[in-house]
Amino acid sequence: MDKSLINTVIRQVSEAGRDGGLLDRTTITRLIDIVLENQMPLADFETWLQSSANRMPSAEEIIGVVDALRQRMVPLRTSVSGPIVDTCGTGGDGSGTFNISTATALVVAAAGISVAKHGNRAVSSKTGSADVLEHFGVVLDIPVEMVAECLANVGICFCYAPAHHPAMAKVGPVRRRVGKPTVFNLVGPLCNPAPVAVQVIGVGRPGAEEAVARAAQLAGLQRAVIVSSEDGVDEVGLFAPTRVLDVSSQECRRLRWTPEDFGIETAPESRRNELLVANAAESAACIDNVLSGAFGPARDVVVINAAAALWAVGSAAGLPEARVLAEQAIDSGRAKQVLHNLVKFSQQAGR
Repeated sequence: MDKSLINTVIRQVSEAGRDGGLLDRTTITRLIDIVLENQMPLADFETWLQSSANRMPSAEEIIGVVDALRQRMVPLRTSVSGPIVDTCGTGGDGSGTFNISTATALVVAAAGISVAKHGNRAVSSKTGSADVLEHFGVVLDIPVEMVAECLANVGICFCYAPAHHPAMAKVGPVRRRVGKPTVFNLVGPLCNPAPVAVQVIGVGRPGAEEAVARAAQLAGLQRAVIVSSEDGVDEVGLFAPTRVLDVSSQECRRLRWTPEDFGIETAPESRRNELLVANAAESAACIDNVLSGAFGPARDVVVINAAAALWAVGSAAGLPEARVLAEQAIDSGRAKQVLHNLVKFSQQAGR
């Protein structure tokens, strides 16, 4: 990058850090470029990140970071037919639940939709998607071309974030020093290395839904369904209604879902503890119970989240019909078989 342009960006960043101003998409992309290319002191970047953490990131800032990271990612190239879906959320809701979006991904794949699940190890939660899948026996660091083969052969793959976004290691220490949520906590779902067309994105940071929805629109997704349960969980909620932003390239519709819209009763608060886990082993046990056909709140929350994804991708005309598809994927044993096939394929590819 031209030296004068670098100086201009650094000046703009310094002013924004001092005044609390917003940066546009292009400037943010250039900022991340400069940082990753060691052309800006990390202390200056940290000052801006610390300042920006005191307010809600804008859609321009989110997509600007996404642009920079996607330019450097190791992409997943695949020729699978039909739309590819992801159920990755932003995390950070502090709810302590089992890995709902991971279980959801397995059910959606069992319903015949290609799923590229993007994820990482736990940062602030009890267990990340990588942790629970590894507990099941999934090998995380297989060659990228084998990840693509897994998607083609199994119908689902796991895109382990550090393998596809090595550049993120550069900003990790700075993020840890800042010690609170920043724009980087919202970009993960939009950095999927696979060519996903449809996403259900749970947002756990209150007030961030609008910015994430607009960023998803700017990212060019065919459809994104942004969900945030009114009880603070970054999933379609089972214990409370869910705020929904249904985003396409042309519009953004505001919806409000209740479990009853899917044909499932809102769960009593007294049963919330049935979703709580302390570690990856407990999360895996919970998911295994769901995939084995056990009834209860854990199953219900997976079903309604899988139904949301199946509805978003167009597999069903309405939420009740999508719920039936999700239930059939579980009760037929297909979802459990998908998990078995994912484990087996990754272990063979990792040899």
